[in-house]
Amino acid sequence: MKFIYLLIPNILVKIEIVDLGLYISDLGILVIADLHIGHEAALEKHGVLLPLSTYPRMKRKLLNMIDERNIAELIILGDIKTEFGRPSIQEWIEVKDLLNTLKNMLRIHVVRGNHDNYILNILSKFSIDFHYPCFKLEDTIFIHGHEQLPQDIGDTEMIIMAHEHPAVTLRDKLGAKFKFKCFLKGTYKGRELIVIPAFSPLATGTSVNEARREEFLSPILQSIDIEELTPIVVEDNELFKLPKIKYLSNYYMEH
Repeated sequence: MKFIYLLIPNILVKIEIVDLGLYISDLGILVIADLHIGHEAALEKHGVLLPLSTYPRMKRKLLNMIDERNIAELIILGDIKTEFGRPSIQEWIEVKDLLNTLKNMLRIHVVRGNHDNYILNILSKFSIDFHYPCFKLEDTIFIHGHEQLPQDIGDTEMIIMAHEHPAVTLRDKLGAKFKFKCFLKGTYKGRELIVIPAFSPLATGTSVNEARREEFLSPILQSIDIEELTPIVVEDNELFKLPKIKYLSNYYMEH
């Protein structure tokens, strides 16, 4: 069976995918998540040595995204850092460098993720807006996704979340597997739902068309029919809308 896709310009009206982030054009807002700064230092504790190259790549990519659009505000949907406990030296240095670079360019909102313990010690030095358990702006709720949504979400029409690090795995005609980070689009209790991928290149993510429901990290995703979600892959600056997850288990990439 051939791998069928649709090339698309944006994910929803007024919401554009820009690299691994979302650009909400009418509000001038860029949304990213799961930077996991300090991942190399965390891996070193387990004997895995990597050069400290992830943060410079993320910083350069983010500045390019900001430069390409009229960005007034940046929303980071959690997990700026990696350690669950106190920030490592690498985290202190790199998170502060990022915030110091951005603080005079735009307004920054951080929604707390499960890795963001002790993050206030850093954010308070830069007067960053910190939100928990979520951040509601007009008819949209921004949440990390490691916890359920609040009971009363009122007139919310859209939910944008992270945490899962979604990816999709596809095979070529020879049976080789390829894994691509992806956005997920669907509905949650009658509201639009968008799940954004991890910004960190080291966070490869959950293969949504291979994982069972109980293997998903987010209780929000565990509570819905995952197979009805639509993955959208970003590859070589193009967007590919794939079939719903329920159709992807045996699909092959078209050459």
